[in-house]
Amino acid sequence: MRPLPQADRDSAPWWEALGRHELLVQSCGGCGARRWPPRAICNRCWSLEWTWVAARGRASVASWIVNRHRFVPSLASPYTVVLGRLEDQEDILIPGAWGGRPDGIDLAVGLPIDAGFEDLPVDPAGGGGSQPLAVIRWQAAGR
Repeated sequence: MRPLPQADRDSAPWWEALGRHELLVQSCGGCGARRWPPRAICNRCWSLEWTWVAARGRASVASWIVNRHRFVPSLASPYTVVLGRLEDQEDILIPGAWGGRPDGIDLAVGLPIDAGFEDLPVDPAGGGGSQPLAVIRWQAAGR
């Protein structure tokens, strides 16, 4: 079984939303800036006030890496991780699996992509709880 993401105090609502197939980001209560990864303080105005807001899930490819080493025996190789630049706010970059070719040959910087979700198996005996768990899987826009 592959390692599962571990939520912390700041990221738990984000992981819960992904489990429901919702993409959320934090919105600062002081200046309105959106931010990711989740954190307690705004890096622009230092406000401690924030709410969760829905992101549209539209992005463009900022970068990617093709992994050819199997870090976990159950994962296929190669596999590609994409860094998506959200349209909601261009300084938000979110990593996710690539839903296209495993070798990433179909990627280009600026390629429009949409957020999808990959459900992960949850093993309650393994301490992961019974909440649905998902990660982002970027797809070429319109697919």
